[in-house]
Amino acid sequence: MNGKPFTFGTSGYYSRQNWGEGWIADGWAALGDWRVPISSRFEFSGELYRGKAVGGLGGGIGQSVLISSNPTIFAPDFLPLNSAGGWSQLKFSASSRLEFNGAFGIDSPFASDFRAIPSPVGVYSSILRGNRSEMMNFIYRPRSDLLLSAEYRHLRTLQTGNYYSADHVNLMMGVLF
Repeated sequence: MNGKPFTFGTSGYYSRQNWGEGWIADGWAALGDWRVPISSRFEFSGELYRGKAVGGLGGGIGQSVLISSNPTIFAPDFLPLNSAGGWSQLKFSASSRLEFNGAFGIDSPFASDFRAIPSPVGVYSSILRGNRSEMMNFIYRPRSDLLLSAEYRHLRTLQTGNYYSADHVNLMMGVLF
């Protein structure tokens, strides 16, 4: 539309992971991404994923597996963690020098996996059950080789029994070469 192409892509990932103790995880991910011009000034873009044992790629909030810490179990349970997530962004180009962006993202390990393992533990001190993020920014190009930007981001993380949130403000300058 208006000289901007619609794009859509897919990709996949697979890895066999040895976690020791005879624990093997078949990690995989299926991904899709898009960029859709809505008009000459608006564009919608994003990415979705679904995977298992993808903590090394940032999926599952960095958790690939769950292990039971239940002391009554002689051989602990081991479970590769399923997760899904993604992000979407709406861009408004006010002019050739100024754009505004709004986006949200989510990363969610599957709740059924947490229920399947008694007293689960992961790589963090507490099990992370979800991440949410919203952001907005503007990017200004006073010259063709200079970028100025300000961004506000709100982050939320759910742990077992706790909920945390944070606000982040970022000011940036970049030089293109």
